[in-house]
Amino acid sequence: NKEKSFVRWAVEQGFTVFIISWVNPDESKAEKGFEAYMHEGILTALDVIEKATGERKVTAAGYCVGGTLLALTLAYMAATGDDRIESVTFFATQVDFSEAGDLQILIDEARMAALDEAMAKTGYLEGVKMANAFNMLRPNELI
Repeated sequence: NKEKSFVRWAVEQGFTVFIISWVNPDESKAEKGFEAYMHEGILTALDVIEKATGERKVTAAGYCVGGTLLALTLAYMAATGDDRIESVTFFATQVDFSEAGDLQILIDEARMAALDEAMAKTGYLEGVKMANAFNMLRPNELI
């Protein structure tokens, strides 16, 4: 939607925008964890951005679990002395899982065990299962 485009707004503000589009996982990605997504995603993207623009430092934004990954990457970067991300904005990003909010209604030990079992078989969480969980958080919008 051109009227609601964050990318369009950012470009109009003078930003050069790069977006990471995550690959939908399948069995071939079963062994990849957040560390792989951090190195092969965000950190590689920073290298590509510098090569393409000559700019070493960036302003970053993360949305949902991508924001969680960005937060973890920032911690890693701080620990390794990497200061290429100058500022960051998070949208709908959870970083404190001790207070899971409405998600706690949907998750209990039995459901977590069932998810772990399903993921052990396939090597990944099927998108439809994740979508169903988010849809249950906003049932009134789906009527």
